[in-house]
Amino acid sequence: MTDVLAVQTVGSLGERTGGPARTVTSLCAALAHTDVAIELVSGCAPDDGSRIAPPGGAPQVRFVPAVRRLFVQTYPGMTAAVANAVAAHPNARALLHDNGIWAPANIAAIAAARAAGVPHVISPHGMLEPWALAFHPVRKKLAWLAYQHRALALSAALLATAEQERAAIRTKFPRMPIAVIPNGVDCVAVPPATDPESRTVLFMSRIHPKKNLIGLLDAWAIISAQPAFATWRLAIAGPDEGGHLEQVRSYAKRIGLAHCVDFLGSIADSDKAAVFARAALFVLPSHSENFGIVVAEALAAGLPVVATRATPWEGLVGHRAGWWVDATPVALAGAIGSALAMPAGERRAMGERGHAWVAAAFAWDGIAAATAQFYRWVITGGRAPDFVDV
Repeated sequence: MTDVLAVQTVGSLGERTGGPARTVTSLCAALAHTDVAIELVSGCAPDDGSRIAPPGGAPQVRFVPAVRRLFVQTYPGMTAAVANAVAAHPNARALLHDNGIWAPANIAAIAAARAAGVPHVISPHGMLEPWALAFHPVRKKLAWLAYQHRALALSAALLATAEQERAAIRTKFPRMPIAVIPNGVDCVAVPPATDPESRTVLFMSRIHPKKNLIGLLDAWAIISAQPAFATWRLAIAGPDEGGHLEQVRSYAKRIGLAHCVDFLGSIADSDKAAVFARAALFVLPSHSENFGIVVAEALAAGLPVVATRATPWEGLVGHRAGWWVDATPVALAGAIGSALAMPAGERRAMGERGHAWVAAAFAWDGIAAATAQFYRWVITGGRAPDFVDV
C-alpha cells in the first residue's frame, strides 16, 4: 500500500487525438510499478473511435461520457469519477494531474480536484507555446480571462516535457514551480529492420496547421525538381483535424506534386511499425512542438529524422541521428536533400545511433520514477528534485 495517489485526467484516449493519449496511458502503466498509486480518468465521446488502453491493462480507466448541452460539451460525471478514484485509496494523500488546457474536459477535471479537496498539477502539452497561443488568439484570450489563467495559477506546479517548453511557461508564470520531465517511448533492444531500397520520406502525425505541412510541400517541390531525387516520394500519414487535410491535398495538387505525394490516412497503432519500416527518412516540419513523441518513435524504429528548431530535438545533431533546422521550405529541403543524397547504409547508421539514444534517454521506467518523485514532492514538500525549476 502506498501513501501517495496520483489521479491522471485526460480529455480523450482516442487514437485520433495524437500524442497525449499515448503518453498518458504509457506513463500510467509505468507508474503502476512505482511507489505511487495511480488512477486514470478519461473523458469519452462517440466520435473517439479506437481508444488507447494502458499497456498491460493497468490501471483500469474510469471513463466519463461527454454530454453536449446547446453548443458546449460538458463532463458532468467528472467530479464523481475523481471522487471515486480518490476514495479507492483511503490511506493515501492524493493529487490530480490534468493533461492539456483550453478544453471542457480540463475545466471539469480542475473543478473535480477542487471538489475533492486535492491539489492539482497540469501538463499543458505545448499549449502555452507562442505558436499555439497565436492560433485562434481571440478565443484563447477570452478563455484565459474566464478560467484558464486561474486554473494554471492555482496549480501546485506545472510540468513541461523539455527546456523549450519550460521557458515558454516561465514567461507566463514567473514564480510557479515547473518540472521538466520528457515523454517516454517504447523501444526494442535491437533497431528494427528498415527497407534499404526505400525511396519514401515519411511524415506521420495529426494533419493540423501546426505541423507546417504546407511548408513541407513547398520543400518537397524543391526536392522533386531535382533529377537526382525524381524517384523519391513523400508519404503523409495521420488523422485529419478540422478539415486541414483537404487544404493540404488541394495545395499539393495546385503546385504540381500530386504524382509524388501519397496520403496514407490515419494509421492504427498496430500498423505504425510497418509504415516506419517502409520509409528511409522521417520528417517533422512543425511550427511548434512541446515534445513531438513521433520523433522518438521514428528514432526507436531506426530511422534518421529531420525536425525543426520549433521542436525540442536539438539532440539529433549531437547524437548524429538527424537534422535540426529552421521551419522554412528552403531549410527543410536542404536537410531532406542531404539525407536523400546519402548512401542507404549511412542513413541506417544514423537511425541506429538514434535508436541507441532514445533507448537510453527516454525509457519509461526512468521517466515514471522521476514523475513519482515529483508527485511525492508536491504532496510532502521538502527539497525540490533537481528537474524542478522553482
